[in-house]
Amino acid sequence: MKTFTILILTISTVLFSSCEDKFDEALLHGDWRTTDWYILDTNQKINNQMDFSFDSDRRYTIDYGTEKEMGKYWIAVDYLHTVEDGKAEKKVKIINLTTDTLLMEMNRGGRLERLVLTK
Repeated sequence: MKTFTILILTISTVLFSSCEDKFDEALLHGDWRTTDWYILDTNQKINNQMDFSFDSDRRYTIDYGTEKEMGKYWIAVDYLHTVEDGKAEKKVKIINLTTDTLLMEMNRGGRLERLVLTK
């Protein structure tokens, strides 16, 4: 019985440790400006505004220039999840997150796009 308990604890530890977030959510806090945005397979540049602001209360704002989106956010493993107030959840893949650069990939209309933001 003791061996079985040790085996279960070992398996549980491995499973839970593999599900840890890859990125420190605190690095998101602050204001981010879009510096590059393009379609991944064609490198076609997208010249739209999509500036983000994240606070420590897990609230975010996106400024599209002509409209704003607000809601809650969280990171799970390597995905940034957002839920606009009164809307459905969306998620984008975080490729890299440092103190001054956020690199994400998102699927819009069946095409992968890469978004580079800086503080």
